[in-house]
Amino acid sequence: MLEHYYLRRPTQDDIDAVLALMIRCDKRDVGFPDSDLTDLRDDWERIDLSQDAWLAVDKQGVLQGYGAVLPWSTGKIVAVYDAPGAEDSDLFLSLIVLCEGRARTILREADDPKKQTLVSYISASVEHQKQVLADAGYTVTKHIFNLHRDLADDIPAPVWPDGVTLRGVSPGADDRALHALIQDAFDKPGRTPQPFDEWQTYMMHPGRFIPELWFLLETENELIGCVLCYEYPALGWVRQLAVCADHRGAGLGRMLLQHAFTVFKERGFPKVGLAVESENETANKLYQNAGMREVVHLHEYSKKII
Repeated sequence: MLEHYYLRRPTQDDIDAVLALMIRCDKRDVGFPDSDLTDLRDDWERIDLSQDAWLAVDKQGVLQGYGAVLPWSTGKIVAVYDAPGAEDSDLFLSLIVLCEGRARTILREADDPKKQTLVSYISASVEHQKQVLADAGYTVTKHIFNLHRDLADDIPAPVWPDGVTLRGVSPGADDRALHALIQDAFDKPGRTPQPFDEWQTYMMHPGRFIPELWFLLETENELIGCVLCYEYPALGWVRQLAVCADHRGAGLGRMLLQHAFTVFKERGFPKVGLAVESENETANKLYQNAGMREVVHLHEYSKKII
């Protein structure tokens, strides 16, 4: 299926070319660049490039495809990019087959019953990829929206209730309490809590973590809410927002968002973004009331290994 391409493993010298390919795909799939070098570096730190990733290069030496098997809480992510212009070829299918084969091998060797699922995230606009995954036995299990808000207009200043205080994070001292708050706030039927070490490694990665962008809410020395943010080249990003169940309904989530918006505006960002699952109607309503609008619609396709 790959007779028109030369297949090889990536090295660190290829990272800029892979990012450029991902951005070409972003522009086709969602209309604007949506990939980041820091995230790609993080992905590559977590995998063995000599076994878990592939590059497909055409006869002119141009990179046209990239596939990787990435860690995931319930199994593995099958991440595949096929360049604009390759839609009518078997490139996407071929890379899916390679990645799925590698993912199955890793998961079978690990033999963890909690990690038996393959997932792939695809833009709702890319029909050929959706069809390939459907034909390969994947089904849509989730819809994810990326929402953006322009920061040019005025942002209401939060008015914190009496007894509620906002402070910055103290790395090391706050880590476990933050993790517990996030897991409790995100809890729902069928969700597997993220282990502390996994959460800490991902959220506090040195290439991503900026302590000045993590904000905590307290009352009587009890942690009751947080908004944890990052910076990307073109926008600020709200990665996790949580308010404990006993303190919901008082507008604290909206106030945390407003504070994050103000901080990003002061840091010179033109817009802010976040991701939310479509089924989370409460969060979607909160974000839309805060002026955020959908710009990307992703399908999560998944398949259980046998």
